[in-house]
Amino acid sequence: MEEYVVDLQGLKDLARKLAQNLRGDEVIALVGDLGAGKTTFVRFLVEALGPQEGTVVRSPTFAVLNEYQTQKGPVYHADLYRVKNFDFTDYIGSGILLVEWADLDPSLKPDIVIRFRHEDENLRRVKIEKRG
Repeated sequence: MEEYVVDLQGLKDLARKLAQNLRGDEVIALVGDLGAGKTTFVRFLVEALGPQEGTVVRSPTFAVLNEYQTQKGPVYHADLYRVKNFDFTDYIGSGILLVEWADLDPSLKPDIVIRFRHEDENLRRVKIEKRG
């Protein structure tokens, strides 16, 4: 497990580093309180993966799932905050699946778990655990 305490630029750097090592079919669990940096991390990760022109990363809280096309293939960005039971069958293995509030679905088997925690208003503690 890797652990970091980062500011906004450090979060962007972590996303860029992760993007370089992704195959394009991973399931990534994003865990942390409201405002801990999950959606911001997804925005930085999509930017690092080379999105289509005009792509805007938004929180999928109300949409449940957003899709972004990148140079590494599709990125699916889901949020389980309001929906506790979502069938990911069609998305697993067909692109990078990023799931906010993934801890609310114990059946999800992520390849990578990223935990975000507030340290103070400008810093986040980020723990990255690669599984399998």
